[in-house]
Amino acid sequence: MHKPELLAPVGNKESLIAAVKNGAGAVYFGGRAFSARQYASNFNREELEWAIDYTHKMGVKAYVTVNTLIKDSELEEAADYLRFLCNAGADAVIVQDLGILRLLREQLPGLPIHASTQMTIHNTEGVKFLKDMGVKRLVLARELSLEEIRRIKSETNMEIETFIHGALCFSYSGQCLLSSMIGGRSGNRGYCAQPCRKKYRVNEVEGYLLSPKDMNMSEHIGALVKAGIDSFKIEGRMKRPEYVAGVVRVYRKLIDRFFEAPGRFRVTEGEKHTLRQLFNREFTTGYFFGNPGCELMSRKCPHNIGTELGRVLDYEPRKKLVSISLKAPLRTGDGIGIGEQDTGVIVRSMYVNNQRAAAASPGSAVRIHLDTGVATGDAVFKTYDAGLMASLEAGNDRKIPVRMLIKACINEHVELYITDGENDITVRGAKVSKAEAKPISRNSITEQLKKLGNTVFEAQEIKFEGDDNIFIPVSGLNSLRREAVSRLEELRAQKWKRQCSNLNIPGINPEERKPDIKPALSVNAGSIECLEAAVDSGADAVYIGGESFGGELNTDDLRYAIEYGKEKDVSVFISTARIIKDVKGVKNLKTDLAPDGFLVANIGVLYSLHRSGATVIIDYPFNVFNRITMEFLLNYGQRITLSPELTLKEIEKLTPFGSTECIVHGLFPLMVSEHGLVSGLFPGHRAHDICLKDEKGFVFPVKTDSQGRTYIMNSRELCMLEYVPDLIKTGVDCLRIEARTYNKGKTGKITEAYRKAIDSSISGKRFDEECNDSGGYTKGHYFRGVL
Repeated sequence: MHKPELLAPVGNKESLIAAVKNGAGAVYFGGRAFSARQYASNFNREELEWAIDYTHKMGVKAYVTVNTLIKDSELEEAADYLRFLCNAGADAVIVQDLGILRLLREQLPGLPIHASTQMTIHNTEGVKFLKDMGVKRLVLARELSLEEIRRIKSETNMEIETFIHGALCFSYSGQCLLSSMIGGRSGNRGYCAQPCRKKYRVNEVEGYLLSPKDMNMSEHIGALVKAGIDSFKIEGRMKRPEYVAGVVRVYRKLIDRFFEAPGRFRVTEGEKHTLRQLFNREFTTGYFFGNPGCELMSRKCPHNIGTELGRVLDYEPRKKLVSISLKAPLRTGDGIGIGEQDTGVIVRSMYVNNQRAAAASPGSAVRIHLDTGVATGDAVFKTYDAGLMASLEAGNDRKIPVRMLIKACINEHVELYITDGENDITVRGAKVSKAEAKPISRNSITEQLKKLGNTVFEAQEIKFEGDDNIFIPVSGLNSLRREAVSRLEELRAQKWKRQCSNLNIPGINPEERKPDIKPALSVNAGSIECLEAAVDSGADAVYIGGESFGGELNTDDLRYAIEYGKEKDVSVFISTARIIKDVKGVKNLKTDLAPDGFLVANIGVLYSLHRSGATVIIDYPFNVFNRITMEFLLNYGQRITLSPELTLKEIEKLTPFGSTECIVHGLFPLMVSEHGLVSGLFPGHRAHDICLKDEKGFVFPVKTDSQGRTYIMNSRELCMLEYVPDLIKTGVDCLRIEARTYNKGKTGKITEAYRKAIDSSISGKRFDEECNDSGGYTKGHYFRGVL
C-alpha cells in the first residue's frame, strides 16, 4: 500500500511552523493575491520565499494556491507572480483558472500544477482532460464517493488529492455565485462571504439551512488508503495555529498507526476528543460513503460547538451570573457557548461554593459572569480549551537527522563532513596543532558538534578520524559546526530553486478589433412548449435539455425539438448538465439525434464530445474570465459563454479574442448542491419547489432536478433589455435568455422583446422597452463587477 501524503493548511507563519513540527508531509498556503482565502493572513513575497525555504529545509513540500479566477487586467501581474513562485522553488501551484493552467504548461513547464477543487472535477473524462494538459495532481470535488474515487484512480492513474477533515461547502466548489450576487464578493476570487452559514427560512422552518457539518474521516484511514488517494488534505487556512497543530498531530499518528498495524487500527478517545474540541459543527463523513442526506447538515448552529460541558442550573439576571452543572473539567481561560444562541464567552473568573476558583472538576457547580440571559436546562459547550491549546502551542520538535565525520590530523586543516542522506557538505577550518598541555578529547569534540538545538537538525551519528593528542579551540569547532549547518540548510533550500523565464501574455492590435456585428439571440428553454415559443418569437438558437426541473425530456422530445428547429431554420443545441458523473450517454446523443451542437457545462463532457467531433458551445460554469482561457477553450468550442461576474467593460476587452455569448435575462442557479434540500427539510413529501428567505427578506427560489440535486436561484431576475445597445457595442456575438424557469407565454414574450431590441439597435431605430422595476429585476454584475 502507498502511504499517502498528509497535507496541512497554512494561513500564517505560526501555522506553517505548527504544521511542519507536528508531522505534515506537505503544506499549502497562499500569497496576498490570487488565493481563494483572501481573508486569511497569507504571505507577501518575502514571506513566501521564507516559507518555501523553511519547508524544504524541514523536508516538507510547499504548494502555493493560485486558485482564483484571474481577470484579464490582472494577467501581467499574475504572470510575474507565477514566475516568482517558479524561481522560489514551490513544489506545485494549485490552480483554478484554465487559462493560467495553459500558460504554465506552455511557458513554465518546470513548475508542477495541481488542479484545484474549484475546477469541479467529478468524472473520469474530466481527469483525463487535465492529464492531457499536463496537470500532475487533481483535487477532486468533495461530492464523490470512495468508490467513484477508486474508479477514477484506476482508470486514469492520476495523483488524487481529497479533503479528509474540516469545513464543507454546501455548493459544488467553483459553482457558487451566491456570495458574488448578493454582495459582490466572489467565492471564485477568494472573497466568499459564507452565505451558506447564514440563517434562512422556508415556510415555518427556520435555521442555518445551508450549513453543512464538518468533515472528519479520522476513523476511516484504511478506506481512504485502499481507494488509492495520494494526498490527505486538511481544510483550515483561516484557522488558528493550535488548530493546525492539533489536527495534523492526530492525523499523523493515525496514518502511521494504520501502516504499522492495519488490523489493529483505532482512534483513541483522546484523539476523538481533541478533534471535537479544536473545532466542529458536528462531524460527518460527507459523500465518501454515499449521499448522507440530512446527516450532512448542521442546521442549528453554523459555528464551532466544541464539546459538551454541562447544563445551565440557573441564571440570575440582576447579578448576570449563570450557574452550570459540569460534566467535564473547566478552567479559567476556557471558552464556553450555551444552547443554540450566540452566547460565546471566555471564562475570566468563576466561583465554586462561593469561592473564587481557577479550575473546577466534573460534578461541580460553577457560577460565571454572563451578560446574555439563558434558560435553565440549556446545554453548555466548551468551545475553547486553554490547556489543550497551550499543549499544542508547545508543539513537537521535528528535526532532520544528520551524520557527521570530523577529520583532524596534526598540521592539516580540520575538516567537517555533514550529510542528511541526500545532501553532503564539507567545510575546512584552521590547521590542527599538537597539544602542548591538555589535548581535546573526542568526547569534547562530539559534545560541541552535537549542539544543534536551534537548527532544523539533530545529530544521529558523529565519527572521528585523525590523530590523538591534538588541540582544536572550542570556538573553532563551534565555527566549523555553524558553517557546515548553515551551508547544509542553504543547500536543502537552494536545490529547489529554478531559473524561470518571463511569461508572455498575448496582446491584441487595436486594428484587429471585430467590427460591430448583429448578435444572435439564444434561449435556454426548459420544455418543448417553451422551445416552440422561443423559435416562433425570433430566437436564432435554442438550447434544450440539461438539468430537468420539471418533466424529464426523453429522446423523442429532443428529436422533435431538433426537427422543429430545422423546419424554422433555427439551430437547436442539446444542453448538458453541469454535474454528470457518467458522461457516456452524452456522446451517444450526437449519433442518435444529430443536433446542431451541444451546450457544455463541464470539462468531462467537453473532453468526450470534442473527441467525437461534435459542435460545442462552452457554457458559463467554465468561469471564463480572461483572454487566455477564452483562446484555449475556443480550441474545443465555437463560442464561449463568459462568466456572469464580468462587467460590460471587462467583456469588451475579451470579445476581440473570439466568439462570445453573455446571459442577459432570466434566472439561473447561484448554487448547485448534491444535497437534496427539499427532501431534507420535508422528508416523506414529494419534492417540490420552495423558496429560501434570508434575514434581509430576499427570496431565493429553490429547484430540485431529476437527480435530487438542489439549485438555488437568484432572488431577482436578470434583465438587460434596455442595455442591449451597450451589449452590442462590446462586440459580443450572442445574447442569451435563461428561460428554464419560464412558461410558454413568458418565454415567447421575452424572446420577442429582445428580438426587437437587437433589430432596433442595429437599424438605429428607437426602442423604448425596458425592465419593469416592480418585477424585482437586477443588472447583475454588468455595471458593478466583483472583488
